[in-house]
Amino acid sequence: MSEAPLFSVVIPCYNSEATLAETINTVRAQSLADFEIIVIDDGSSDGSLAAARKMAETDCRVHVISQANAGVSAARNRGVAAARGKFIALLDADDLWVRDYLEIHLARMNGDPLLGVSFSAVGFMEADGRPTGERSRPRLSGLTPADILSTNPCTTCSAMVIRAEVFAQAGRFRESLRRAEDQEWLFRVALTQWRIEGVDDLLVRYRNSPNGLSANLDGMYEGFRVMLESAGEAAPDLVRRAGPLAAGRMLRYLARRALRLNLDRGIARRFIARALAKAPGMLLSEPKQTIATLVAATIPGVNTLLFQILRKT
Repeated sequence: MSEAPLFSVVIPCYNSEATLAETINTVRAQSLADFEIIVIDDGSSDGSLAAARKMAETDCRVHVISQANAGVSAARNRGVAAARGKFIALLDADDLWVRDYLEIHLARMNGDPLLGVSFSAVGFMEADGRPTGERSRPRLSGLTPADILSTNPCTTCSAMVIRAEVFAQAGRFRESLRRAEDQEWLFRVALTQWRIEGVDDLLVRYRNSPNGLSANLDGMYEGFRVMLESAGEAAPDLVRRAGPLAAGRMLRYLARRALRLNLDRGIARRFIARALAKAPGMLLSEPKQTIATLVAATIPGVNTLLFQILRKT
C-alpha cells in the first residue's frame, strides 16, 4: 500500500455513464494532485462500472468499488470507510469542480484546526452542462444546529470537504434517508465542537437533473420531514423549538423552486400556504423572502424584479 494521500475524493455513482468521465477528469485536473479517487458503483445497470474501471486502468489514483444497489448514503459510507486521506471530499457523479477546488479548501483547513466541514457556493447548470446563471447564496459562518435544520448551507455534498475525524465523532450518513441525508448529517456535526464554514467563491458546478431525487417537490418535503424526525432523536428539545420555523422555510423554498421550474403556479401557492400555516411568524420575521414568494405565487405575470428578489434571498 502506498503512502496515504492528503485527500480522498469519494464519488458515488448510479447510472451515470454519460457524466462520470467528465466528473472524474475534473478531479484529475486539480492543481493539487495529492489525492485518491474512490468511485462506488451502486449497482448501475448502464456502463458506469465499465467506464470507471477503464479510467482506473490508466490512473492508479482511481479505485473502483462495486456493490449491489443500496442508495447514495450507503455508497458514500462505503467510500468513506475505504478512504485513506486526512480530508474527504465528496463529489456526485454528475457535478464538476474548478481547478483549484482542493487547493482552496486545504488552505482553509490548514488555517483553522476546528474547521470540520469546509464548503463553497455553487453555480447551477442544466443537464447538458449549460450554466443557468443562478447560484447558491449560503450563510457562510456562525452556523448553529437550528440554522442547519432550516437549510442546507452546502447545497450539495459535492461542495463539502470534511476532516476524516469528523466522521468518527458525528457518525456517517443515515442510510435510511433517501433525501436530506446530508442536511441531517450536518446537523449532527453542528452538535459537536467542529465548525461548518464556507467560502463565497463559486467552486462547484451543480447539474440540475430532471430525474434527480430533488426534482420531486413533494418527495423533497417528505424527505425533509423524515430528516426532522431523525434530527429529533439527537436533539429533541431543539427540534421541538426550531422545527416549525424550519418546516416553514423549507415549504417556502419549495414554492420558490416550483416558480423557478416554471411549474403550475397553483403548486407554488400550495407550498407557500403550507409554509404560512406552519410558521405564520415568517411574515414579520422574514418579510422580504416570504412576501416576495407569496406575491410571485399569487399574481400571474409577476414582474422580473420579484424573481430577482427570490434569487438573491
